[in-house]
Amino acid sequence: MSAKAKQSNKSADKNANDRNDVASKENDAEKANPQWKLISHEQINTLLDLTVEQVQFQFEEILGLKNYQTCLKEASLLDYFVSGFWWTREMNYTCQQISFIMALLQLLLDNISEKQMPFVDNLNEFAKMISGTRQSPSPEVDSLFDAEQAMSITDYLKCSLFQNYQLYEFLFSQPREELLLGKKRTIEVISSADFVAPLEEGMNTDDYLHYMTPVEQQEERTSQEEDGEVPGETALEQEKENKATGLEGYNVQDVKDVLGDMTKEMLGTLQAEFTEKLRVQEESFSTRLEPLKHSACK
Repeated sequence: MSAKAKQSNKSADKNANDRNDVASKENDAEKANPQWKLISHEQINTLLDLTVEQVQFQFEEILGLKNYQTCLKEASLLDYFVSGFWWTREMNYTCQQISFIMALLQLLLDNISEKQMPFVDNLNEFAKMISGTRQSPSPEVDSLFDAEQAMSITDYLKCSLFQNYQLYEFLFSQPREELLLGKKRTIEVISSADFVAPLEEGMNTDDYLHYMTPVEQQEERTSQEEDGEVPGETALEQEKENKATGLEGYNVQDVKDVLGDMTKEMLGTLQAEFTEKLRVQEESFSTRLEPLKHSACK
């Protein structure tokens, strides 16, 4: 083998070793500083420009939480991740730092829901993750968080997750009954062919009386109108009034006669009672005056 060929082989081996070193460093960095797999850094940059309501809507799609309005578990998960992301936004963290914190939130929650990990074990897992971010994978790369940032993350998770650890354990371990939030009602629509509304509700009175009254009543009413005894409109009004007052079958003169007789009878009774009371008072007055007359004569 020539010297040139040997030199080429050495160069190729060196390049391969360099690539392996880079890949190994990247793997070590990924193990030390894991990133959230559900969203990329570009998506995080997009979310940083949205309002909290818009961020919540995006997380509904990312996490697949379609029933968060009726499911307590989904509502708790949505609040957990949206609150965590919004806190990182207010802390002005970079996309890589935000992705790590979201991955950390996911890991700690999975330890509760899938592994039923006790509080102390999960706290130790968190401490390992945070301590790993303080170690730089290479001299050329800075650590992911400084001491102050690591303390801020610890305080946040202390208030949001670890102080409510038993509630999260209960959420993922206890079954919940589905509540009935609605009722089904069946409305049967009656076909017009099976049920016809009364015709008086769908036509005026003249047409109803003309077409629906018996033939005998139509002939009688026609003859009365021709003789001028009952004008058309007046007859209808009188018929409506009689139906309303219960005097159907009586004309106006009959009603006047009945009212006149009743008035005379009532006035005669009142006059007799008044006369009798007047007579009784006169007798009483006369009886009282009699002793006075005798004493005056003496």
